[in-house]
Amino acid sequence: MIGLTKVELRRLFSRRLTFIALLGVLAVTGLMLFAAFDQAKPLSGEQLASQQAGFEQAQKEWKVSGQQQVKDCLIMQADMQKSDPNANAFCTQLEPKLENMGGKPLANFSQMIPDILVGGSYLLAFVAFVVGAGFVAAEFSSGSMANWLTFEPRRVRVYASKLAAAGLGLIPVAVAVLGLLTAGVWLIVGHYASTTSTTAKVWVDVGGMAGRSVALVLAAAMVGAASGVLLRHTAAVLGIAIGYLVLVEGVLGHQALQGARPWLLQLNVEGWLQHGTRYFVNSCQTDARGNYGCQGVEKVLSFGHSSAYLGVLVVLVVSLAALVFRRRDVS
Repeated sequence: MIGLTKVELRRLFSRRLTFIALLGVLAVTGLMLFAAFDQAKPLSGEQLASQQAGFEQAQKEWKVSGQQQVKDCLIMQADMQKSDPNANAFCTQLEPKLENMGGKPLANFSQMIPDILVGGSYLLAFVAFVVGAGFVAAEFSSGSMANWLTFEPRRVRVYASKLAAAGLGLIPVAVAVLGLLTAGVWLIVGHYASTTSTTAKVWVDVGGMAGRSVALVLAAAMVGAASGVLLRHTAAVLGIAIGYLVLVEGVLGHQALQGARPWLLQLNVEGWLQHGTRYFVNSCQTDARGNYGCQGVEKVLSFGHSSAYLGVLVVLVVSLAALVFRRRDVS
């Protein structure tokens, strides 16, 4: 089994798709670090002067019409509270303040790194899925799978070695990219601000998220390889995956299937990476006056739910592909 996996690892990294995918990951990683650099960079002298001028102009207008703005806001708030007693128009916060005039807060490592790691995790998981699918599906398309089975007829061993190679081969890539992102954000923040306030808990959280991201990449690669066994064509795997993401997750998930969001893939991946997450659904009802209105209701998706969902999904896909590979003709 170990020998078969080593052979499959060499084949994995000899494929052009793998090479192109890794170059793409490197390029996108660079763009993410550039975005972090731009986010952390403080405003220039010209931008600060423009911000100050805008604040002074807003103050002049507030002296003239501020009281009327507050009165109009309170009237609107009273009207809102007829249907929702808890409605708040924040009328006491209308006065212009310099910190609300588009200024940039000081860069903070603990605030920046979670979003960077989540973005990197999605990138790595998608690439792992594509590489895994292409790695196995190409062997069916080219006919090399049938030839390989003449040398090693034990299909379960062949199947397991291909999934192991797809998963294990992407782990060093995931570790390197996540390490590069973490180190890059650390250096960027340290250049423009200070990282001395970074506590041990922040590093524990970063390490936990990075570990879960690596596990996600491993699972995505294995599911991609299993999908390649089921569909036998890389284009078919990508077509179904993209169609699901666009139609189900992107369109129906935010409209018709709001109640089913806890059972959609994207939210559970987010819950896995962030050790639990929150989301909003629209709650619409008609009040006693006959007015129809909707408001967002916050829901919690637990880490346990996301872990079980993704675990069951991976086991089902991998098991189904194993059954198909054992029974279906490969020619």
